[in-house]
Amino acid sequence: MQQIKRNTAILLSFFLLLIVVHSCQYRPFLKHYFPSKKTHLAKFTKWEKSVYSNSNSLRASYDINCYDWLIHVHPEKKQINSTMKIYFQMKLNQDSIMLDLQKHLSIDNIKSSVPLKKTKRKKDILFIVFNRDLQKGEQVKLEISYHGKPVKMLKNTSINWNKDKNNKPWICTATEGIGTHHMMPCKNMLADEPDSCFIRVGVPKDLVGVSNGKLDSISETTSEKIYHWSVHNPINIYNISFNVADYVKLEKDYKDINGIDQKIQVYALAYNKNIADTFYNQVPIILKTFEDLYGVYPWWNDGFKVIETKMPHGLCMEHQSGISMTDAYINVFKGINLILVHEISHEWWGNSTTAFDYADLWLHEGFAEYSGPLFVETNMGKEYYRRYINNFYNPTKNKRPVIKPYDVGYNNLIHDDDQDIYNKGALLLHTLRMELNNDSLFFKTLKLFQQRFAKSNITSNMFISFFNMETKIDFTPYFDVYLKQITPPILEYHINKSQSDSITLEYKWAYKLPENFKLKINFWNEKKLNPLYPSSSIQQLKFPAKDRYAFDIGTSGYFILKERK
Repeated sequence: MQQIKRNTAILLSFFLLLIVVHSCQYRPFLKHYFPSKKTHLAKFTKWEKSVYSNSNSLRASYDINCYDWLIHVHPEKKQINSTMKIYFQMKLNQDSIMLDLQKHLSIDNIKSSVPLKKTKRKKDILFIVFNRDLQKGEQVKLEISYHGKPVKMLKNTSINWNKDKNNKPWICTATEGIGTHHMMPCKNMLADEPDSCFIRVGVPKDLVGVSNGKLDSISETTSEKIYHWSVHNPINIYNISFNVADYVKLEKDYKDINGIDQKIQVYALAYNKNIADTFYNQVPIILKTFEDLYGVYPWWNDGFKVIETKMPHGLCMEHQSGISMTDAYINVFKGINLILVHEISHEWWGNSTTAFDYADLWLHEGFAEYSGPLFVETNMGKEYYRRYINNFYNPTKNKRPVIKPYDVGYNNLIHDDDQDIYNKGALLLHTLRMELNNDSLFFKTLKLFQQRFAKSNITSNMFISFFNMETKIDFTPYFDVYLKQITPPILEYHINKSQSDSITLEYKWAYKLPENFKLKINFWNEKKLNPLYPSSSIQQLKFPAKDRYAFDIGTSGYFILKERK
């Protein structure tokens, strides 16, 4: 058996070596499977630390104003040929900039409003050098024509080439965790959102091209139809997307929080028209809940739509103003699809308020995950909220910190151990709510944050400072424990039944926590609620032996129980 294990390990190592040598596009992903033993996090090369830093002058020197993307989709070849116009403004005097474009996409031509000295490609980076210093405030236009077949990494790729039940092409895109540069030249950084975006999707005439924003027009050539979409708001880079299929459009009426009549659009496969029409009757309920919680939907001038898509593992995506949902029309909870709830909540958390750095992605996923229990509480009651919160405990891995290293383009979506940004992020917010013990103030603070920082980039420190200021309580130790430490609070307890007429609960923290970390844990004996405030020293609670007893997980902040025998 040991020899078999050894041979298997050798074969696995050899296989991984082949991947590294022959498919270097895997290298940025493999490091997440071989983390540092000291930090438990992926290790980054000097090159990665340089080119993916927000402070690198080749990135920081300019600000993207607009992406204008014309993409011709060729389903039979599973290829694209495209022209990207990038409009940007200089923030510093400099003669060079850096863009991202996956190296397997071939560049045909580069034009510039300012004459070019040279261009150079290294790995997935495109260096552009102008023949003079660009001046601060100067507006520049680049036009990059390119073509190719985006690479596939195991089951993941930026463009998914499928066929529907009628054998018609069904093409869907998703780049979060892969990189938008796998399908278009861009600055692949969360910190620089374009102010607007135009996406023109050329498709065979019997198909429909759908993208973010509003449909301005449809033009036609001898070989294709081109669907002209426009986004007139900031949009984070991984939200830019397109989908191609035999779509039909459905519309539903909705009155927003300001009393304005709006339209909800659904793009469904033609043969799913009827089921989609019924299924998406839940959208107005979800939108109403989140507009009440977080404020008006941020993108009404770009519209709201849901698009039927097919991606690996049933992936759904929060593409701004064009949410991608699967063809699995399943409501798993009282007539509601909770994945749809999650994705719609991202229109506020992730799309309107967007992390400045990928290291802070919990600001997207933690809030969206927590929006699920808030939705069921609002529409179904407090008990359903508690049940939902309890479901976050077991999947939380506690193997890597929630906040990752900054300035390296850390990818939280490759390895399961990085994905506590979802459940643990939600449990932190639940903890803050329980500790604050003032729902009115808690929800007011979340809505105020959305209003104050709408359509802008945020950081963890910005949210922490704002939450502390609005609540007038310093919750910094809580953020430190749950976001920066790997291990959550562990309550070590012992039930002493040595006396016939009473039971003694002994409890303490299993390891030292910050001095001003005062997590309250609720403990019931019979019908009496006992708030416990553990420390590093053993404390006791005595109660009658006849009483039933239990820790109340649902009304306490996040902690783990460890019984001492």
